[in-house]
Amino acid sequence: MPLNVSAKVDCPLPSPSRQTTYARTLHRACLILGGVAPLARHLGVSETALRNWLAATEDPPQMVFLAAIEIVLLHLDQAGAA
Repeated sequence: MPLNVSAKVDCPLPSPSRQTTYARTLHRACLILGGVAPLARHLGVSETALRNWLAATEDPPQMVFLAAIEIVLLHLDQAGAA
């Protein structure tokens, strides 16, 4: 299901060889909320830490990952209700 997102949204995705489930989920949540800054605020983390997780140079804490999953699932639920 494609998202209607502007190409200017700041949501980096690592190279295919580095894409993890964590990074892909955070990337999707980033697209849903509209960028790194809004996602970092929502998760209560620094943009630097979030960028490291998006780049798959580090794994996020479990609670951050679960919060990202919740964002994605709530978005899917809302999209399904439309």
